[in-house]
Amino acid sequence: MLNLTKEFLYQKYIIDNQTIQGISDETGYTNSRIKGRLRRFGIRKHRLKLGDQIYDNKDWLYDQYIVQKKGYTVIANELDVSYTTILDRILFFGWEIRGHNSIDKGAPSRGKKRSDISIQKIKDSRIKNRIIFNCPNCEEEIEKVVSVYNKSKKSFCSLACYKDYLKKNRVVTVDITDSAEYKEWRKKVYIRDSYKCKMPGCSSNSKQIAAHHIYPKKHYPEKRFEVSNGITLCKKCHEKTFGKETNFIDALVRVIQKMND
Repeated sequence: MLNLTKEFLYQKYIIDNQTIQGISDETGYTNSRIKGRLRRFGIRKHRLKLGDQIYDNKDWLYDQYIVQKKGYTVIANELDVSYTTILDRILFFGWEIRGHNSIDKGAPSRGKKRSDISIQKIKDSRIKNRIIFNCPNCEEEIEKVVSVYNKSKKSFCSLACYKDYLKKNRVVTVDITDSAEYKEWRKKVYIRDSYKCKMPGCSSNSKQIAAHHIYPKKHYPEKRFEVSNGITLCKKCHEKTFGKETNFIDALVRVIQKMND
């Protein structure tokens, strides 16, 4: 899928005056993801109006965020306001948002002794947030944190086991690029797309193009010669899809649907 860069969102939201729903339809991202990135980059259609709250005071917020180096979430929690309230003002005043690794996350609790009840709650949560399952390759029983397990549909006990699983379950594909059917399919895709890249957000006129299978041909062999399953991409956009083909399906399908309307 497209990278939601600051320049791209500014062009679409401010210059082109598109709605969040319009950007979502074009890129394939959810409305909430678009809103979050706009907020993170400080892109607003209407100027922020400051009031008389303590967090509207530039000097006070400067001391909290820049001098004391508190994270905006910490400041928000101390004032019992939303994170975005503080984040919006930091961006409005033109200060750089610190990354997760540069925030002193231990500051709020440093020097404070936890009660026995708090310590027990932490221990219970760590036990509760773990899962025991069997490795899909060797069937060995392993334990992992739920968040790590959920990152992949299949979790393995080791990298070696994962590679062994891939070897056993490798999908062998037939090279069709030299066949007459493929060349005819590619020609029809190019003609329909006027030999131009159709990736959303790309305005390249490069002649280095490729006919990309929207639904990967190794997983959907029945669609490999359907013109509706093909789309023209420039070399740069085509390389973006390598190994991530399924991430682009929804966005590229919408492009084809709009062309057929």
